[in-house]
Amino acid sequence: MANDRLLDSLQSLWFRCLTEGTLVKLRHSIPRILGALLIALQSAMAAYAAPAAKETQVLERVSVNGTNREMGMGVSEFPPGAEKPRHMATGPEVCYVTRGEIILQVEGRTVKVIRAGGSFQIPANAIHVTKAGPEGATVIATWVSTPGKPFNVSVPQ
Repeated sequence: MANDRLLDSLQSLWFRCLTEGTLVKLRHSIPRILGALLIALQSAMAAYAAPAAKETQVLERVSVNGTNREMGMGVSEFPPGAEKPRHMATGPEVCYVTRGEIILQVEGRTVKVIRAGGSFQIPANAIHVTKAGPEGATVIATWVSTPGKPFNVSVPQ
């Protein structure tokens, strides 16, 4: 609705500039036109951005005897199309998809689609993105980490 009003305003402004017939007036309108286009583009991009996956619900953590590591288990819920953006885990992960499908992109490897009933592994420090399919997904994950240190680390482009 707001985008429709913005487009109507832009069309009106453009038409006025064309019918007045002077480049001088058009030159003064260009910053307003570009500003309005930028706002419209930002609104459109926000509308199409993938939603974020929910924070993993940790179910259990146990010490790994003889090490300074622990094993964790949790459930990750992904709304339709949601993703966990580019990141790496500081320890290995083993995951099982209980519902929906996950699209897994590990840097340097081909994209994999894992459907309900399937599992996948992600090595420690592998940069990756996980994204849910159109129906969303639920994943049970297990991992090895160092207590008190972050497990998932964001890796911007």
